[in-house]
Amino acid sequence: MKTQLYILFFLSNLIFGQTDSISKIISNKINHQSENPVHSILLYIENENNNFIYNEGFGLTDKNKASVTKHSAFKIASSTKLFVATLILQLQEEGKLNVNDKVSSYLKEIEYLDFENLHIIDDIKYAKDITIEQLLSHRSGLADIFTDREEAFFEMLMQNPNKQYTPKSLIELYYQLNLNREPHFKPNEGWYYSDINYLLLGLIIEQIDKTKLAQSIRNRIIEPLKMENTFFEFYEEPKKEFNQISQYLGQINFSNFNTSFDWSGGGLVSTNSDLAIFIKALFNYKLINQESLTKMVNVKFTKEHESRYGLGVYEFIVNEDVYYGHFGFYNTFVGYCPKTKTAISYSISQATPDFNSYKFISQLLRFVE
Repeated sequence: MKTQLYILFFLSNLIFGQTDSISKIISNKINHQSENPVHSILLYIENENNNFIYNEGFGLTDKNKASVTKHSAFKIASSTKLFVATLILQLQEEGKLNVNDKVSSYLKEIEYLDFENLHIIDDIKYAKDITIEQLLSHRSGLADIFTDREEAFFEMLMQNPNKQYTPKSLIELYYQLNLNREPHFKPNEGWYYSDINYLLLGLIIEQIDKTKLAQSIRNRIIEPLKMENTFFEFYEEPKKEFNQISQYLGQINFSNFNTSFDWSGGGLVSTNSDLAIFIKALFNYKLINQESLTKMVNVKFTKEHESRYGLGVYEFIVNEDVYYGHFGFYNTFVGYCPKTKTAISYSISQATPDFNSYKFISQLLRFVE
């Protein structure tokens, strides 16, 4: 009996030491005065093998505003792509599509897409050759509004920060910027990250499910998993009130903008607890089967200084452990390590912090190895 009590005492002190060390490191990164302010950091780590859970929030929702809590919500940005990819693989399991299908068979009837002219190189049209899998894996060659026309897009955003975007208006902007004639390569001849890929995937889901994308995500993932703090921002109302943090690019507070332009490429708002529910469900075959998940995490080359990519999934190697998940623009991430059965979700609230995010997260994860 004394031995058991000693072991319990030792373990409880060990866990306290781990959590205390993590909390101190995070607290030291909060900086409200920097040119690249980090007003808040939210972190969730769950290591099933070690029976360890850490879920905390530090800082303020914004400068001089309320304190965050572990339940604070944030824009998950491109981590939304994990949800969209999951829906596509669910539809494949249901026999409603195949990822090897040509995209044109699902989208050619949408008039505003002008589908055959989406991808033109030297006056040769290649849109008809694009497959669903190439959209999922960013191998279509399609250009991107946000990166290929970054300056022009941000100028438009600053001029009209409250504009509500739609898939149609985004496609119109794509053509207006002449991006259909500036793809990066022929389909399947390279890798280039483009939100246009996921815009098209969102449209495919709507065509098949016969409902809005926000409702499809709610029907297929949010409601079944009881993710009560997750919603599609600007496309549906949240089910409950909660405090949402401000997220920045340098000094620019993106919480002051209507970010409906993210749509299927990055429009969800969630919490770390909800995202942990999602990523654990995904890797425990509660959303898709083992065959689909294996295909999803079959990561391949991308480009120099970029992690390998599968179907809506990055490979993220931390301290020699392999995590699969997705990063978001404002320094968010949700992922899972099958080897150690570790789920992680975080928000740093700043796209360009004064510290190296990868080294920061690697340091934190060492405490739970």
